[in-house]
Amino acid sequence: MDALDAGMEALQPEYEAYDEDADESGELYRAIKEKADRLQAQLDALDESLAVTYPDDLAIAGAIVTVSHDGQLKIERGLIRKEDMKKLPSGQEGAGRSSEEKPVHSEKLTRMLTAHRTAAIQAELMNRPEVALAALVHRLVMQVVGNRYRSGRAVQINVEETRLKPDAENIEQSRAGMVIEEKRQYWKDKIEAAEQEGKGFFAWLLDQSQQDLLELLAVCTAASINTVSSRENVPSDEIAAFMNALNLDMADWWEATAENYLSHVSKDRILSVVTKAVSPDRADAMRGLKKDQLVIKADEELSGSRWLPDNLKSTRTH
Repeated sequence: MDALDAGMEALQPEYEAYDEDADESGELYRAIKEKADRLQAQLDALDESLAVTYPDDLAIAGAIVTVSHDGQLKIERGLIRKEDMKKLPSGQEGAGRSSEEKPVHSEKLTRMLTAHRTAAIQAELMNRPEVALAALVHRLVMQVVGNRYRSGRAVQINVEETRLKPDAENIEQSRAGMVIEEKRQYWKDKIEAAEQEGKGFFAWLLDQSQQDLLELLAVCTAASINTVSSRENVPSDEIAAFMNALNLDMADWWEATAENYLSHVSKDRILSVVTKAVSPDRADAMRGLKKDQLVIKADEELSGSRWLPDNLKSTRTH
């Protein structure tokens, strides 16, 4: 499911770069749409395969039988009338139906949070050439073993730089964003200086130490990292592996503020966070506040608390 989600997210740049004027036949758009439809169908099939039927539900469930527009019989099973829900044992209504549970965070906020997670991984990875090398080799081996065709120049390796600003507007002002920009600017200045000396870029690279090449490799590999997701869950095994390898603690890079979290969640969620991160007494003292006042107060209370939502936590043990 994580792999399919990543595939859907990888199509976003193609949609954004799509030029309707340059695609008069619509063939390019159809190709992108077909990829998205294929991935969505696989996701839907996975969701359906994970569905669990509960015996008490089945006892009062029925089906709707219809004929589709092409004359095929269509049966939707496991449906319960609203008025029959009261027949379920007390307290069971909705039990076990994870697909019906309302997510803690909206899709927009989830993408913002995971964009900040991506930036933090990128920033850490830029200073860890050995992890970047392993990540790059892993990617190359997966492509070669998978026999995926890649067009290009003599060395057919593609790096797709991840754009985080669409999901986290102020990402450049975040701690990770500033670290990333400083590192990129450092190497940009060095490369521009070499070009001004008249030496070819490849020849200049050959003159650099192995350590410098590894550091530059880390910067470029980090730029391709993308963990942005619309699906609210704890980090996947692959993302957690990255975070653990980098010894990444998101509390070093992200803090809940009015702008990046509190104004995007409900009053109940804010009070729940303050209860857990600060104290129940402090949360109780804030219950009568209006939303805008509560956001400001919670911002103050959570400062320095190092509280994190689940999708920013790794699975490592301390």
